[in-house]
Formats: sequence, structure tokens, C-alpha cells
Amino acid sequence: MASIPDLTKDVAHHLGDMFRNELRLARVEAVESAKSMSGAMVQLGVGIAFATAAVMLGFLAVANGFSIYIPMWAGLAIAAFAAALAALIFILSARATISPKNLSLPKTRDQIGRDIQSIKEHLPS
Repeated sequence: MASIPDLTKDVAHHLGDMFRNELRLARVEAVESAKSMSGAMVQLGVGIAFATAAVMLGFLAVANGFSIYIPMWAGLAIAAFAAALAALIFILSARATISPKNLSLPKTRDQIGRDIQSIKEHLPS
């Protein structure tokens, strides 16, 4: 039969192992999450570059078309407002994709919950 100091050392050793394993899991999960996020960021950047060029050319064409009926500055102002609205839509869409929810560590959270439950079950009442 093991003594209380031996049991205490054993529990401390197991808790240390569990803690190290949780840190490893959290690190792996965070790296995976960051990798998937970085791919989305690259795609977002490329999309923004192409969208900027297309939008600028399109809105300049619209502003020139408006200049037949209204002053050029007013046509440019209308085109700028429309471009700002489009930018807002794209930014809000990207922001939803790049949210803190996507950076959560659900596997780590679940594993820690199971570890705590296991510790509670094995502790004497």
C-alpha cells in the first residue's frame, strides 16, 4: 500500500503530465487554426487587389458617364460613395470569416474538461 507522500507525488506527476499534454494540444490546435487563417488572409489580399483595380476603373467610367449630365466632381462623388459602400460590404464579409470564434481551441477546451472530470472522480470524498 502506497503512503500519502507517495500518492501525493504520483498525483503531482500525473497533473504535470496532463498540463504539458494540454499545452501541446493547445499549441498544435493554435498552429492549425493560424495556418487556415493565413490562407484566408492571402486570398482576401489578392481579392482586394483585383477588386480595387476593377472598381476604380468601373467607377471612373461611371463618373465620366455622369459628367455628360452633371459636373465631373458630382459624378466622382457618386462613384466614390458607391465604391465606399462596396468596400464596406467586402470588409464586413471578411471580418466575419476572420473572427475570434475561428481562433478558439475546442479540442483543448474539451480535453481540459475531461481531465478535470477525471480528477474529480479520482479524488477521495
